[in-house]
Amino acid sequence: MNPEKPHLRAAHFLTNVLNPFFVFTTLYVLVALSEATFPKFALYAAAELAAAAVVAGYVFLLRRRSRVGNFWISSRPERLVPALVLLTAFAALLGVLILLEAPGTLLATTLSMGLASAFVAAVTLLWKASAHAVVAGHAAAAGLLVLGPAGLVFVFVLPAVLWSRIAAEAHTPAQALAGAVVGAAFALLFLA
Repeated sequence: MNPEKPHLRAAHFLTNVLNPFFVFTTLYVLVALSEATFPKFALYAAAELAAAAVVAGYVFLLRRRSRVGNFWISSRPERLVPALVLLTAFAALLGVLILLEAPGTLLATTLSMGLASAFVAAVTLLWKASAHAVVAGHAAAAGLLVLGPAGLVFVFVLPAVLWSRIAAEAHTPAQALAGAVVGAAFALLFLA
């Protein structure tokens, strides 16, 4: 067996570290922290962590049962049901945020990310777009719009995510860029 090339190891490492769960949860927590005091912030953060755990747990279960090829579900035909689970988790998270009377900015951040995910899930039925890039593009735009200079961290995450998805040969440059543009567009539409 040939050892993996260094750039592939780096790409896989970045793909795993800068994954959609981590990037969106970090954005969400920072937005919640900027909008709410501790007791409410803790509830908002717990709601997001629960939603992310449900989706990740479902994908781990699929992986364990060999129903998907890898955790990031690289095969387009395998993506439909996990995408529906993800969208259901976003809807449930939004419902909880509404019940908790969350700040409008946190609701808009979550709604725009959920809608960007839904749009890309629909596109993926016909053409494979990058979910990693959608979340990174959304976080870059939303981070700047909502967090100001503190959101710059997400601007630096975006090229790293794009490079990792392309270098790992998980997506073409067009698929990665399309995902980033969709994510950024939904953030701009709801948060600008």
